[in-house]
Amino acid sequence: MKKILLLLVSVCLLGACASTQEAQNLANCKFALRNVELTDYNLTSLGFTVVIAITNLNKKQAASIKRFTGKLTVNDEPMADVTLKDIRIEPNATQNAKAKMVIPMSVFSNKVLGLISMNSATLDYHLTGTMYFEGPLGVEIPVPVDIGRVGNGK
Repeated sequence: MKKILLLLVSVCLLGACASTQEAQNLANCKFALRNVELTDYNLTSLGFTVVIAITNLNKKQAASIKRFTGKLTVNDEPMADVTLKDIRIEPNATQNAKAKMVIPMSVFSNKVLGLISMNSATLDYHLTGTMYFEGPLGVEIPVPVDIGRVGNGK
């Protein structure tokens, strides 16, 4: 009985240590809003693809993100919710995570619509949210993320 209890405690401790290392790896990752690309448009909505570059700076261990929830703003105007799930970043590598979204025209102001239609270089994208990784016993542990990119880079 004592051996079984000791084995269970050991497994829990190993899981907690692995989760602590995963949290450290995730905290050391760099996040960049790589691109917000217009992919579709019609009279009622605009379709976009948001690309977030996640770089794992750890040279030996992968980092895993269970999910991300955040909000995209363009020129300080809230545009859409962004959700990503199950992302694994290999050691010393960059993973481009993509989210597709459709935003109703009613959300856009005339100023932002004009800048988008002119393919302007003055659009400031900003993404604020929370990354979650799986901790011991399946508990999700949050890590806040605040990334932005000035201009559309064209």
